[in-house]
Amino acid sequence: MKKQVSVLKFGGTSVGDGERVRRVAQIIARAAESEKTFPVVVVSAQSGVTDQLLRLALLASQGERELCQDELEQVRFRHHEAAARAVLNPLHREPLLRELDEVFGLLTEAVEALLAEPQRHELGAAIAACGERFSVLLVAAAVCEFGVSASPIRTEAIVTEAPEQDPSQPVGVPGAEPLQAETREQVRDLVHPLVTQKTVPIVPGFIGHTPEGLITTLGRNGSDYSATLVGAALECHDVAIYTDVDGVMTADPRLVSNARLLQHLTYVEAARMAWFGAKVLHPRTLMPVVALQIPVRVRNTFRPHLRGTLIGSEGHSRSGAGAITVRRKLALITVERRDLFGAPESAAQVFELAARAGASPVAICASSGHYLAFMVDEQVADSVVEMLQHDHESWCVTVRPKLAACACIGSGFTADPMSPARAITALASERIPVVTQGASDLGIMLIIEERESEKALRCLHRDLIAPVIPIVRHAPREPRRAVL
Repeated sequence: MKKQVSVLKFGGTSVGDGERVRRVAQIIARAAESEKTFPVVVVSAQSGVTDQLLRLALLASQGERELCQDELEQVRFRHHEAAARAVLNPLHREPLLRELDEVFGLLTEAVEALLAEPQRHELGAAIAACGERFSVLLVAAAVCEFGVSASPIRTEAIVTEAPEQDPSQPVGVPGAEPLQAETREQVRDLVHPLVTQKTVPIVPGFIGHTPEGLITTLGRNGSDYSATLVGAALECHDVAIYTDVDGVMTADPRLVSNARLLQHLTYVEAARMAWFGAKVLHPRTLMPVVALQIPVRVRNTFRPHLRGTLIGSEGHSRSGAGAITVRRKLALITVERRDLFGAPESAAQVFELAARAGASPVAICASSGHYLAFMVDEQVADSVVEMLQHDHESWCVTVRPKLAACACIGSGFTADPMSPARAITALASERIPVVTQGASDLGIMLIIEERESEKALRCLHRDLIAPVIPIVRHAPREPRRAVL
């Protein structure tokens, strides 16, 4: 299938209501007319629906039957309303409503089962999966109204391992690890016959199943990941991720008014941006496509004429920062040997113990024979410290919470020795102290107090990427008085 299929993925905001579903259907119909590629579509649940379904699952596990009924009615009403706006022909809409009610019946059965047996946490994924099951029906029916053959995939395309369930935690959707070979076979079996018939497959994102048939998910915000898994399984031409922004920006546009669109990014740059807080892509999204060199393009559903951001193996060379991102709610953990000896295995022991506490380092800031400093998510910091202190009394362990990492990212960033200096100077000019830092050929990471993170983001973007040009307003001239 290589060079013949394009995977189009539409997120929750793109299919958020009936009008938006219809807009998505138009984009798909145009893509189906292309002479170069044929679309395979991956869709998310409508925005807010997964949260609503998880709330429903939690209420069911708590035995709140009446509240469950209220939530169920809201879910049913929302999707019936979307059907009325997405599919205008009543003759097409009636079978769609029946199909939606079939999924609603499955949802009701899962809720009833959880009400009867609240300890069955695996039912949380079965309940959450219904959001995507609704969406594939809506999108497929809307595409058919534009004269293009489309078919919803009613089963899960991704095959995963069984996730770890913690009975002490509320009902949720723990992410499961995909099984690559099984997923490749499943995707091809589901998709290839439809593509051969020139029928557009509409695949549910986010959800999967184990080889034994247990419903699973890829974890919150995992729909983009499912799209690239499908793309890799098909060895597709490219993957287009449609969202509600024009592409990947140089900074969060909600915080930086003059953020710019990045037309090109390398896989490594995009992954680093996602790791350090950029919200456009899930950190795991690019993993399946890198080895196959499949490009990923981030595009705007509501402005489909724009080309967006192309992510691939090569990008345009830069001598400085291409983007500034911020990752918040971090803690700095320092481990120091009291006897100051330089055993090389110390770092390995520290990270092994941190992993037992459920933490992986966000970044390593400093390392020597007797000293190690690294960042972790703030919520697991206390557990890591407790684990380190309990096992090794010869270690002096300290933690500093309420920090953030500002990452200045760009290929070749450190090739210009002035780039790191300009970043630190930018913070110094705003009197923002740097707690610690780290650097690589992809940029510099500056650890600061979390309360200063927005201010730091703006000043770094201003000094490294896009200077703010002040508007000079001249006072109106007074008319000259006649000289007598």
